[in-house]
Amino acid sequence: MSEIYFYKKEVDWSLLHLGLNIPVDLQGILYDKSSFVLQKGDKKQVNLILGNNTYHATLTNIGFDQKKYPTHKDLVQIRWQPQSEIAKTLRTIFRCSFAYLFEQKALLENKKRQLSVPLANREYLVLYLTELDNVLNLECITADEVSETLLFTKEVNELELEQLLDMKDAPSFLQREKTVKIRKLDRKISDRLKHVYKFRCQICGKYIGEKYNADVIHSHHIDYFSTSLNNNADNILICCPNHHGIIHAVNPKFDRKSKRFLYPNGYAEELILNKHL
Repeated sequence: MSEIYFYKKEVDWSLLHLGLNIPVDLQGILYDKSSFVLQKGDKKQVNLILGNNTYHATLTNIGFDQKKYPTHKDLVQIRWQPQSEIAKTLRTIFRCSFAYLFEQKALLENKKRQLSVPLANREYLVLYLTELDNVLNLECITADEVSETLLFTKEVNELELEQLLDMKDAPSFLQREKTVKIRKLDRKISDRLKHVYKFRCQICGKYIGEKYNADVIHSHHIDYFSTSLNNNADNILICCPNHHGIIHAVNPKFDRKSKRFLYPNGYAEELILNKHL
């Protein structure tokens, strides 16, 4: 079954019991599949495939009063019940996160307070869109697998890592036997974004391969992939090879609020094109 990498969600108490929210900036990618399009207040059943098992959940677009909240963004969620099979399975797979959160929650006076697992021990649920209507594939990434892959990423520099992720024909370095789960963090989201920007650089706006009929464009991870393992759309910027090389040569800070790169020499460069950040 063909699939498209969609979203990597940090494991938290809500995920282990109730489900997860779909970030606003990823809803457009979800809605590219007509079977997932929901109007405010609508819901539908979806099937979640994890390993060899299929679990049932509800995709819902929370209905806000549009007269009272005319500018409120859609809040799209995948929901399940605490005693559902998918919830019980996730608590078993992510037993380290569950044990930590259970222990910390018992110490809280305000039980509704949000808790996070320490960065070094975080685990993740990865979602993939499939060619089948109302079907999502799930992949679980445990703390041990994250640690194992982070050790490997130290063997190459960030630019080489991104080039490996971008290469269409090269076998992924993430396909090593000990990183089977992490290999799923592939280049499919990057490919989709390149088409969104019609192979133009978000920084300079140029389609440098146009006169040669060549789609030469790179994807850059704002928070470096070698440390974040974050291949979500909100961490990817599409840029030409020149700007990509400059970014890795001088390591400017990207200000997400102003959508600008702030270079060490004081120069600031704002994105010319932006449809997703």
